[in-house]
Amino acid sequence: MTELELAQKRANDLNTKLDEFKSLVEAKASKEDISEAISGAFEGKTIKEVMDSIVEVKELADEIGLQVGELKNVRKENESNDLGAIIKENYEASVSAVKSNRRDMHEFTVSEKALATVSAVTSTRSYRDNELVPLDARRMVMQDLWRHVSIGKDSAGTIVYIDWDTATTARAAAAVAEGLQFPESTVAWEEKSILMKKIGDSIPVTEEFVVDQSRFAGEIQAFLGQNVQLELDNQLLLGDGTGANILGLDAKAPLFTPVNRGFTAPTLYDLVPILRETIVKGKGNKFAPNFLMMNITEINKYKLEKDANNNYIMPPFVSASGDVIDGILVIENNNVADNVLYIGDSRHGRIYDAAEGYTLSVGYVDDQFTGDIKTLKARKRTCLLIKDSEAPGYLKVADIAAAIAALAV
Repeated sequence: MTELELAQKRANDLNTKLDEFKSLVEAKASKEDISEAISGAFEGKTIKEVMDSIVEVKELADEIGLQVGELKNVRKENESNDLGAIIKENYEASVSAVKSNRRDMHEFTVSEKALATVSAVTSTRSYRDNELVPLDARRMVMQDLWRHVSIGKDSAGTIVYIDWDTATTARAAAAVAEGLQFPESTVAWEEKSILMKKIGDSIPVTEEFVVDQSRFAGEIQAFLGQNVQLELDNQLLLGDGTGANILGLDAKAPLFTPVNRGFTAPTLYDLVPILRETIVKGKGNKFAPNFLMMNITEINKYKLEKDANNNYIMPPFVSASGDVIDGILVIENNNVADNVLYIGDSRHGRIYDAAEGYTLSVGYVDDQFTGDIKTLKARKRTCLLIKDSEAPGYLKVADIAAAIAALAV
């Protein structure tokens, strides 16, 4: 072992023992405890011998050019805080106290080091949350209302169908007296057609983005798909059938005309049975309303309604949760405007989907090829068919408050 290594080892051993002694000094132990600790830690050596060891180590270090401040993280500028220096400085007083027959003790202060806190550490390390969460969007319900029919290729994107000509069809059956002619009913059908409409969206991305950020590229594809589905949901409800728009429920459902019934303090619970009555009266062999559609604001108005004693109002023909009124399922659709509702029999109507279904394709627009850019395109072709003879199975209430108020007149 070289002299440098020997000095380093002796310094390390000494500092380790001094650390143990330091804790006793800081705890202000009695002189007997300190003397006993010194004797045990330094193998029976007296304080003077301990001091001599410190001096010896320092002199050895000086001889070989080793700076005292390098001994086990003890810096020269903080030497006043080093326990060895403090003991040496108070050597004479400490020896006098130990030799004294009296129970007195020489006290000296070991100053505290700077407090280490989290704020003292400068670091860029952190936990990274790499989960990609979807963007918020309203819940889509319209496609679940009707059954779907897939149309094969070579259909020209056109649905041709037969429907009753309600304007000329008439029932003429009557009681017939003996010898008289039977009445004649009139029937007529019409051939009509409806075109499938296309809904689409697109977004340009660079080639590098697709390769280097594949996780985000996948999210963009899902984003496009959701955009198409959201617009389809909107068109199935509010599309007016003009141009590229789908002919939706709002355009096909007849408008409800408020009726006067003289009810006392009517509520939505009173309105719903009247709407059902309007649809099934005289047509109950065909229609049976199975859904009532409103936004959550309108739903909460009737669910949270209370009487004069602050008791929730719940008629006997309403389910405990309020989700079924007079046998009709309440559907929350927050795309429905405030103060508006739709009711109907969803068995009458169907959604026609093109054979290709929902498609996602990639292509180049204008000078994108030379710019290393490509466009992702999402599309879907479909249409909603509610025949004219099926439309009476639906109703739209354009003003719920007015319709309820009319029941009291």
